[in-house]
Amino acid sequence: MLPTSFFLLISPVQSLTYSSSLAPSSLVCKMNVSENAQKLHSKMLEYAPSHLFDQEQLQEMVNITSPVEFMTLAQELVNSNLVKLMKQGDILKFQAKAVAEANKISAMSNDEVMVYSYIEASGREGIWTKTIRAKTNLHQHVVLKCLKSLESQRFIKSIKSVKNPTRKIYMLYNLQPSIEVTGGPWFTDNELDTEFIDSLLTVIWRYIASKTFPYAFQPPSSNVNVVQSSYPANHTGYVNLDAAMEFITSNKITNIELGIGDIRSLCEVLVYDDKLELINGTMDTYKATWQSVLEAGYGRSYLEEGSKYADMKSVFENPSFSIFENNSVVVQEEDEGAEDMVYLDSWIHQ
Repeated sequence: MLPTSFFLLISPVQSLTYSSSLAPSSLVCKMNVSENAQKLHSKMLEYAPSHLFDQEQLQEMVNITSPVEFMTLAQELVNSNLVKLMKQGDILKFQAKAVAEANKISAMSNDEVMVYSYIEASGREGIWTKTIRAKTNLHQHVVLKCLKSLESQRFIKSIKSVKNPTRKIYMLYNLQPSIEVTGGPWFTDNELDTEFIDSLLTVIWRYIASKTFPYAFQPPSSNVNVVQSSYPANHTGYVNLDAAMEFITSNKITNIELGIGDIRSLCEVLVYDDKLELINGTMDTYKATWQSVLEAGYGRSYLEEGSKYADMKSVFENPSFSIFENNSVVVQEEDEGAEDMVYLDSWIHQ
């Protein structure tokens, strides 16, 4: 319920009580305020719209020491809907309203103001019509009439919540619903858009895989080492979240606005699917797994091409030679076919 009386804390030992006339009930009052009231309102507008002032701050702004004089200014501004009274704990606070907003409220009926105030207080979460009825204690017919009037003037709008799709929720017309209400970019018409998610997962995986295995998505060629299609272990040019975000934005993959958190969520899904790995020692840099490349139908030509090269296994299994011994000599085997064996030095320099 809206309060019927407001208290100004003048000093620790003195308080004044505003009667219900301070509440926005005198809505038909024209915005005729004194010069001092205009000056105070202008100074309040220099701060952020959400800024809350206490009485001492406002008195200092216009250099007023008399509580009675300040009460008169506050009365003018509240009656003209230029100032909104709010309670923060047990302390009364003042919030400036723009002139356009004040004019809008002044044109409403008392019931409409009451309904509008609760919708405004709900912010980007919105408020259910049943909750409005409970808070205002107005008849359902009156509430619906107020909502229809406010909506027709584009002061409010109805939205749908993914958590409660059957409820009719209202919020201010100029606000965007929060992610908790809309479900974020992954929901379309209050339903999980699996097709959109899958397409983004594919795009991100393909981009990261191309930066992990640069030759895996093209046929083997003479100038490509087919047995080494990945980067060396000390490579640092893998894809981080910022790079993935830039790729999606610059290539206009989607017209839905995505944030870094959304890209991170997609990458985490790919990690759970064993398609990506988080680079050790990093928080947001990823590389693709070779298995995911093979499962997607790429990279197999490199396996086939690599098998055409000479099998070096017999060389390393030669018991007469060890790479861990200095100045070791390879004993030439007399077995059949030994003359066809190619050793490392001659193989490199051939």
